[in-house]
Amino acid sequence: MARPPEGDAEHLLGGRYRVGECIGEGGMARVHRGEDILLGRTVAIKLIRPGIDGVGTPERVRGEVSALASLSHPSLVTLFDAHLDEGETEYLVMEFVDGPPLSHRMDGGPLPREDVAQLAAELAEALHVVHAAGIVHRDVKPSNVLLYRSHLPGRPFRAKLADFGIARLLDDTRVTDTGQVVGTAAYLAPEQVRGAAPAPPADVYALGLVLLEALTGCRAYPHAEGIGTALARLSAPPELPVSLGPRWTSLLARMTAIDPDMRPAALEVAVAAGDILAGSGVPSVSGSVATAAHTMTATAPFPLPAPVEPTLAETVPPPLPTTPPEVAAASAATGTASGPLRSRARRVRRRRRLPIALMTAATVLIVVVGVWAVGALGAPGGGTSPIPPVTESTPDPAPADETIVDPGDGATVDVAVDEAPLTDEIGVEDPGGQPAGVNPAQQNSDEKAQKAAEKEAERAARDAEKAQRDADKAAEKAQKDAEKAAERAGR
Repeated sequence: MARPPEGDAEHLLGGRYRVGECIGEGGMARVHRGEDILLGRTVAIKLIRPGIDGVGTPERVRGEVSALASLSHPSLVTLFDAHLDEGETEYLVMEFVDGPPLSHRMDGGPLPREDVAQLAAELAEALHVVHAAGIVHRDVKPSNVLLYRSHLPGRPFRAKLADFGIARLLDDTRVTDTGQVVGTAAYLAPEQVRGAAPAPPADVYALGLVLLEALTGCRAYPHAEGIGTALARLSAPPELPVSLGPRWTSLLARMTAIDPDMRPAALEVAVAAGDILAGSGVPSVSGSVATAAHTMTATAPFPLPAPVEPTLAETVPPPLPTTPPEVAAASAATGTASGPLRSRARRVRRRRRLPIALMTAATVLIVVVGVWAVGALGAPGGGTSPIPPVTESTPDPAPADETIVDPGDGATVDVAVDEAPLTDEIGVEDPGGQPAGVNPAQQNSDEKAQKAAEKEAERAARDAEKAQRDADKAAEKAQKDAEKAAERAGR
């Protein structure tokens, strides 16, 4: 392969790219600042190092270059052009990012957690787009994350993932046949150390280590060096400081799991990072949810996440509590209540129907009798015994599994009558053998009123029992709806 030009500012690659100063260097290529004289813009030109074997068949090269060039995302460095013909200068022309790599930013210590959450959301979404196109980055590390100034308030920078797919773009045989492992040892996934073919979970693992380093200022497995740092991850996951908080430690533990099947997909990481960012009170500016959904519709081979089923509170009017606590706890834990528990709940409700109805009828009767007694004792010619006070008392709290039922349509009984003093006063008689202040005509009228009150009490009891039956039906319907929702969620 011909040696790439150096120092000749007038030499144009492909008749349009002027090569400028070297701004970066890696194992396979050197990065130069360049100029696209046709479009008049600054570009980054990656010159493939001499001595690297050929890049494979022209068909494969064209297919992979086309796949990389088709990727478009704000957090991906865009590939503009490629020239990979053997015997000639091989180069890639990419978007020029005017900013430092993340590795330089981390030299100053840990980054604010809000910045890391935003970084995670942007990079994970970018990886999702790459993975959906069938490409694996293979070398996610701080020096491959470029930062540039954000124009939005509250955000000091935004991130772009660089060098994605370069190892994939170059023919695999030239690195795997010699037993070499593609990637940087400090960020290799355990399966890469074992020699497995790179896959999307390897990129998620590397991103997890990058985020951990950005949060703590320390690289994972700090006590190992060289190949030892790669081998250390085969036996244990990285240590996660408790001070990071449960949401960060949970996400990072999943991302850096030794088993690749236990790691979340890149899109899941983006959503989780967005949740962490939302919890910090800093608005996300990456548009992760909308952009990721759009990307999946356009390019992803797997379907969109299923829409969240409406909760019970959204579909069923909230009934008064009728389910015993133990049944509710079982339902919450398993997603459905067992048959015996439901039967027990029904028996409890049936046993309590009659006491509730009787209590309602008794309350109505007591109020009517009290009104009658007050009228009798206060009639003309009656005695002067004082009317017993009606005291408000706080009833004992109802059990959690009872339903408090309205005894009538729009009518409620809210006062508790002190029964004992009222009975004592009614029992006082005058020397004539009749209760004081009662005459026969009024007594006849009072008896009719008492019978009417008894009928009213019976009606109230019937209404209360009907209301109880309606409440039971509503509770059973709510239970069935909850079970159906749990079954749909478990599918």
